[in-house]
Amino acid sequence: MEPFVSLSIVIIFVLWLNYEIFKSNRLSKKSRQEFLKKESQANQTRKVDISHLNYIQIPYDKLPMKDHDDATINSYRDIILSQSDKKILNLSGLSNTELKLKYGAANINLLAEYDNNFTVLVSILQKWGERLYQQGYYKEALAVLETAIDCKTDVRKTYELLARIYLEQGSPDKINELIKLIPTTGVRNQDELISKLLTLKNLD
Repeated sequence: MEPFVSLSIVIIFVLWLNYEIFKSNRLSKKSRQEFLKKESQANQTRKVDISHLNYIQIPYDKLPMKDHDDATINSYRDIILSQSDKKILNLSGLSNTELKLKYGAANINLLAEYDNNFTVLVSILQKWGERLYQQGYYKEALAVLETAIDCKTDVRKTYELLARIYLEQGSPDKINELIKLIPTTGVRNQDELISKLLTLKNLD
């Protein structure tokens, strides 16, 4: 009797496995077909005016521009200065297909360029602010990191370092303002970041 029961279990398992594989393949095929249809539609979307988009203006008057003995700090400043004549857009969270559907296929290269400029901006602001902080220029680090926040950076280290500075300066309540801003940005794993900032604030 036991061998029969074992065989029955094996047969049931094999049938179930085959069904799951069939279902997965069917869903994958359907998903691919939907993607191809959407991509085809996107490639046929006509070009629209993108001059009205929410381009980021770097507030250079708020940034510390003086020369430092530290060449690395100066290099980060110079990279940010080199962005002054470039158009910058935060398009995080939108795929190329979605961008083409929204703004037209003919704009995709420009939009990719503007989005890349945003990536350069926020990543260098983070490195600049962190380097200033490491070298003891806390006021300047604060200005750089807060500028990144104003630009709705999606670099989570910026939020973490800024929260640490607020804590060290005896202003833990400012961490609450950071937490409020996070849902309006493209930061990944937002709940995890918010939890980390709350934990940091409560350590005070």
